[in-house]
Amino acid sequence: MEKKQYVLGVDLGTTSAKSVIMDLQGNAVGIGQLDNPLTYYKNGFAEIDGPQMIENIYATTRMAIEQWNGDPKDIIGISFCMFRSTMVMRTADGGFAVPISIWQDLRGGEMLDWEAEQIPEKELYDNCGMPNYAANPSARLFWYMKNNPEAYEKTTDIHTMQGFLTKAYGADDYYDDLTCSPYMQMNGHDFEYKKELCDVFGVDINKLAPLKKSLEIIGHVTEEVAAKTGLAVGTPLVMGTGDQQCGTLGTGVVDSTVGYTCGGTAGLSIVNSDDFIRDPNGKCYVLGTPAGQWCIEGLSNNAGSAYKWVKQVMCTSLAVQAAEQGRDIYDLMSELADSAGVGAHGVMFLNYLSGATTPNNNVNARGCFLGMTMATDKADFIRAALEGVVFDLKDMFDAILDAGVKDFDVVRTTGGLARSDVFNQIQADVYNKAVETVAVEEGTGIGCGIMAAVGVGAYPDLKTAAENMVKVVKRYEPIPENVEKYKVIYDAWRQAYKSINEGGTFDDLAKIQKMAE
Repeated sequence: MEKKQYVLGVDLGTTSAKSVIMDLQGNAVGIGQLDNPLTYYKNGFAEIDGPQMIENIYATTRMAIEQWNGDPKDIIGISFCMFRSTMVMRTADGGFAVPISIWQDLRGGEMLDWEAEQIPEKELYDNCGMPNYAANPSARLFWYMKNNPEAYEKTTDIHTMQGFLTKAYGADDYYDDLTCSPYMQMNGHDFEYKKELCDVFGVDINKLAPLKKSLEIIGHVTEEVAAKTGLAVGTPLVMGTGDQQCGTLGTGVVDSTVGYTCGGTAGLSIVNSDDFIRDPNGKCYVLGTPAGQWCIEGLSNNAGSAYKWVKQVMCTSLAVQAAEQGRDIYDLMSELADSAGVGAHGVMFLNYLSGATTPNNNVNARGCFLGMTMATDKADFIRAALEGVVFDLKDMFDAILDAGVKDFDVVRTTGGLARSDVFNQIQADVYNKAVETVAVEEGTGIGCGIMAAVGVGAYPDLKTAAENMVKVVKRYEPIPENVEKYKVIYDAWRQAYKSINEGGTFDDLAKIQKMAE
């Protein structure tokens, strides 16, 4: 009998790292997961301890192998996905020049005006497909170049978290993914670094990590890594991609006929395009896909993280109730949200706890609950939080469609929030499109497995692999009555942002918070 084969996906999310061993039908047989060593030590600053992060990801692989209890030699390939828009500065000895400032870190916001002075924003966007947002890793790189030039000078290698993973698992360099290294000094037409942009910003192009194509074998597990992880020496390493490109693969979105949302720590709305595209409004990110397409996307800094904040700040008594009943607090929150009904009795939530990105690009935007009365209860707040996240995702879809992308009828969704039937039905009603979920709710891990399987030749292409490894398990149809209600509520939600912003309140709040530091 032919021996069964497996692949390993190393999935580095914002809040946790995960290793998933799966068979070639997409069935997970071993999972290891640990929280990341994150620090939010100052308003607008978000960092990860690099050395501890490496130890954590090794530990997740050991945990997955132990749970599986199989032979590591049966793992035929390993691939990686990582949270994006994060820049790592390494020294010649492999150390870290500074802690890793992740995509939620907004310190680069102070560099946006300077960037616009170096090159007109439209010219920059047309080159690289990256809006001039604080979440862009280049903004933080420029911040370090200005505020900590010593760290920049001693930096020999600048890479993303993809390079972090590939090197840690045995590659001979910090290889980054060609289509998903979102630096402003990148040429978005062919995804190579553009020397002219590097020179404009004063970036030494020789410090930037070498780029490799997705699905390319970029190394093998070394003896040192095998000893730390339990993997077999010589296991091929397949170039992966960003978490959201992996997420689309992991939900079976391999062409331009299906939209994608992620309700993870961040919120993402993504549509693939077979043709080269730029947003004429300059609001949407444009990256590549492992299949050689372009993906146009909107980003929110807070989706699941905003809902988690609501849980931590507003639901302490619910946590006690969940513990007493032996239930998941998120299930109780969903039940309350469902009881509140469409529109949360007029309560709205602007989920800008870490500023606004697509389409508003406002680093000073702040989270807001609006519309409370003496009759407002906890259920209304929870429902409003879910609706606010979905309104934000629709705002991104609207920006994507305004850019000229073809419309679609179905949305595949993933991320922690997609575990909630209430959240998924709100999505269907707000978008007025069918929403589907897949068997493995964290699509990024399956996406890694798909890339590993194709990279080592177990499947001929990504479409075939996805057809075999991704299984749709539930479909939510829009409810016409709710669709009509949400059209009114969504318009009011958008107007709420506009009124608060144009009135100067967000800027005032940012100044007040600065005073309190």
